[in-house]
Amino acid sequence: MLNNKELFEICGVDIGNHLINDIHWKSQDSNSTSLLFYKLGNNQRDLELFLQRMGETKYGWLILNKKVEPMPTRSSVIDESSWPLIQKKILDKLYPLPEIKFIGITGTNGKTTTTDLILQAAHHLGKEGLSIGTLGVREYNRTILEFGLTSPSLIDLRKYLNLYGKNKEFCVMEVSSHALVQDRYYGIEYDEAGWLSFTQDHLDFHKTMDEYFKAKTLILNKLKKSAMLFVPAEQEELFNRLKALSPKVRTAKIIQGELPVFFKAKFNKNNLEVAISIVENLWGEFSQLDFFKLKSPDGRFYVRPFKSNLIVVDFAHTPDALENICRGLKEAYPEYRLKVLFGCGGDRDRSKRSQMGSVASVWADEIYVTSDNPRSENPDQIISDILSGITGKNYQAITDRRAAVQVAFKELENKEILLLAGKGHEDYILINGVKHPYSDIKEVDEFVSRNEK
Repeated sequence: MLNNKELFEICGVDIGNHLINDIHWKSQDSNSTSLLFYKLGNNQRDLELFLQRMGETKYGWLILNKKVEPMPTRSSVIDESSWPLIQKKILDKLYPLPEIKFIGITGTNGKTTTTDLILQAAHHLGKEGLSIGTLGVREYNRTILEFGLTSPSLIDLRKYLNLYGKNKEFCVMEVSSHALVQDRYYGIEYDEAGWLSFTQDHLDFHKTMDEYFKAKTLILNKLKKSAMLFVPAEQEELFNRLKALSPKVRTAKIIQGELPVFFKAKFNKNNLEVAISIVENLWGEFSQLDFFKLKSPDGRFYVRPFKSNLIVVDFAHTPDALENICRGLKEAYPEYRLKVLFGCGGDRDRSKRSQMGSVASVWADEIYVTSDNPRSENPDQIISDILSGITGKNYQAITDRRAAVQVAFKELENKEILLLAGKGHEDYILINGVKHPYSDIKEVDEFVSRNEK
């Protein structure tokens, strides 16, 4: 609990006799003893929504980033640039960080797989940890909490670490460019880190590739003095760019020998090499880890055999990720024809859509273009954008994803691979703010179960 004197010392706010025993950033989670941070936008609609919410919200004290008329009772305005520091000081009192090692993983693609591989590899060496990222808060082989983002807010991150990290030895977290820019990791320093790849994504937010790269390089400022940042040996250009910025950058250890099918794709082998380099740098080299005990995380290179075919589900949703998995499948199974089903998300970087179509044209023998998460956009327009990049290949455009998947199943012929890309672990399709239940993995499992006899 924070008293008036403590809060005044932290942020200069006099709350009188009001009691504060929690901190929130979502108004719907707040209660009468909460300190609620509410960030106002710049348009009239934001103000109207704020005033409506405040009529329905309980809070002990309200912190705003700008003055409004009328000002709510029990409220103060604090410059938004000081929020991370103020929130950290409050969180240090209410939700102290556990004394564990912190690992940060960034990169356009591969973050989820690598964090999970670190969690698995460390477990097999007797080190129990926690991962926080796209799949939620996880322990080895178990999801504790789903929160629907790659990176939670600073407030939620600290709460998760305090609640779930107390009896752990480490936490490995996905580090997104958005969250780095928004200071969602404020006050956390990494004992080790990895940067897996850098290709086009999120230009709806960062606008240019240079700004995107600069955002990701903020992870270098969060490394402890003894920490290293590992880059796959194959990513020579990325390594050289980063090495010019920091002496802490290292190439990952190259792994030799027989590996499971999951790692026959180069990008997954890269992920494994970064994961193993980090684990060894923290806890010393090991020689007895059985790589065949390591599994792909949910929705990443999920493979289901069906008669003479393979059906693969993967989260690949960028041009580079789609190219990587298509190339990996072609190299691992050169005698198979490859069919690819994918879409692109709405309200996101529109320029990558035709690039995705172009990638599919290069690698796929047949293409099914469908919906992903159209959000507020017309899904047919998204499909049209994708089709502008497809040349010289058989393709079908089927807006409804479930219908498209069923057509692709029906058209499977001997020794073909069907790749369902873009959804991965997700169990919904987001349309105009509504999550409609849907899962590629469930569709595959049900199809194989119905037809495997």
